[in-house]
Amino acid sequence: MPPSLCEAQKQARNYGLDIPKQEALLAEIEPLSEKYKIIFYLAATGLFSADDLAEMFNHSSGKNLNADFNKNLGSYLKLYLDLDDSERVGITSLRRILFKKGYFVDINDDESVRVLPTRYAENSQTEQSFTVIHN
Repeated sequence: MPPSLCEAQKQARNYGLDIPKQEALLAEIEPLSEKYKIIFYLAATGLFSADDLAEMFNHSSGKNLNADFNKNLGSYLKLYLDLDDSERVGITSLRRILFKKGYFVDINDDESVRVLPTRYAENSQTEQSFTVIHN
């Protein structure tokens, strides 16, 4: 049984997607069924193949679901994301494309950036004061 839209968004958020940006993007494509919104969020996590999603949504096959996804969503995403004509937006490529276009939360916050050099300096001092005693 497929998750609800809220559950799919929560899962996508846990995997780094910027949900408000995603919602704004999907609003441009309206009307879009809830089924395809859920598939969008689940595909964007990168956790599910087309076959996994086809099974989850009782679709005939992953190949057919990928074709439907491309027809119902991929062609619009291609337009709104300003992609080259040669790029294909499918279930398996969605996460990569969204990442490339900035639809993920920036996890390189200033606090993390300041901690790393400090940790390196602390580790270096610890290594210098550590003496190996051979038996």
